[in-house]
Amino acid sequence: MFKTWREEYRANQAAKRQVELERWDQEKQWGEEDRAARQKVIAENSVDLAVHNENLRAATGVSYLTLICHEDTWTFMAVRTFGQWQHAWTQSKVSGIYSVPHAPDTIQVTRFTADPNLPEGRIKKLSSGTDRNGMQQVILSGHNLTQLLSSLHEGAKEEDIATSARCSRLYNKLVEFVDLIDPDAEAGQTTGVTYRIDDSVDAAYTKG
Repeated sequence: MFKTWREEYRANQAAKRQVELERWDQEKQWGEEDRAARQKVIAENSVDLAVHNENLRAATGVSYLTLICHEDTWTFMAVRTFGQWQHAWTQSKVSGIYSVPHAPDTIQVTRFTADPNLPEGRIKKLSSGTDRNGMQQVILSGHNLTQLLSSLHEGAKEEDIATSARCSRLYNKLVEFVDLIDPDAEAGQTTGVTYRIDDSVDAAYTKG
């Protein structure tokens, strides 16, 4: 009887090991498939370096662009590009002490990793009727534009899919403006073009 019990025990242990091995192999396969899918998505989000270089060359010659977008969108781009940003800001704060919004009696020192050089007046909060809807106007120089493009180009290659997707989409939105630039056109004809990042749905889907 003891011999039979021992054989059954060994058989059960062997079966458990086999199940664990099969589970490990399955999880390994799933992990490899996930990594492959992730790399494929990141590759699709990325822009060829030569194309990116041409976009930078075109953007550099812009005098200024009046960009209209939601403050959350701008904050995402500004934090990635310049190092710091707060929704309430209407100008860059390269250094110094300021009051943190929604945190009374709290102060901190802000230092940018890159100076966006946005003095007062270059960011304007826009209103919809009497209520602000979060949209704002940002006046960007060609230098600012190239900084944003460079940062978003790098972000599109990040492992985090959400970050990669956001950076890729915003990069392509800015490139839509860059593609309109004609280097051979007479200088100054379209200075300060207004460009919106404001995708929407078909009006048929809105409620009356």
